[in-house]
Amino acid sequence: MPETYTHTSVWHYRQGTLDSTPESTPIVREHAATLYVNGEPWLTFICSPIALEALAVGFLFNENVITSLEEVDQIKLKEEDRRIQVQLNHPAQKPAQFHRTSTGVSLQPHIAAHEVGADFTIQADKVIALYDQLMAQQKLHDQVGGFHSAALSDGESVPIIVEDLGRHNCVDKLTGLYLLRHATFIPRALLLSGRISSEMVYKTLALGIPLIVSRTSPTSLAVQIADTSGITLIGYLRKAQFDIYSHPERLIAA
Repeated sequence: MPETYTHTSVWHYRQGTLDSTPESTPIVREHAATLYVNGEPWLTFICSPIALEALAVGFLFNENVITSLEEVDQIKLKEEDRRIQVQLNHPAQKPAQFHRTSTGVSLQPHIAAHEVGADFTIQADKVIALYDQLMAQQKLHDQVGGFHSAALSDGESVPIIVEDLGRHNCVDKLTGLYLLRHATFIPRALLLSGRISSEMVYKTLALGIPLIVSRTSPTSLAVQIADTSGITLIGYLRKAQFDIYSHPERLIAA
């Protein structure tokens, strides 16, 4: 399997001086992997070459192509031609569009079927503590930079953490790992290092996650979908503060 990063030469410019000789530095490696479903090519992921089975399973689950792992008969990785081959136990129609980029596609018709329950509440300082756990356990970003990180939390800890060069890949890999590991905890929070887009919120609906947390901002459509679906959206998390964009009733002040 290819490495997640490689090395390249860079020339540094510092305080008015340009280096005459280059220095070797680590840099993110992009990996292209094409997903085949029932023998048909669906799309090519630009991703980090780790947890590719989880990426495929999570993607299919988050796109509502499958509803459980039992629908997957076989997953094969073909490294020589960069394929992820998934065989389902039923026919599957390739969606006309995928929720992976900011396409502006209206997601409203899908929301009503995935509304999140309101029974989960959490202390505000616990949110910060959980996010600190994610930041403490990210390794690739600290070593190289350029990686996104994300975690699934049960509200008390962060049992599953992933890193990838793509934000959407992180969410799909989290879902895939949750299914492939037959995890028994209830996913209460999705923790993200990057921007919260509408597609990211849409993907959380499949697992019914009631809380999304990021250190950056959400988009307006992300806020709209979260509000309609009963999801608490938190952005701009810092050491002792954050902003709540929807359903603040889920938070309990310390």
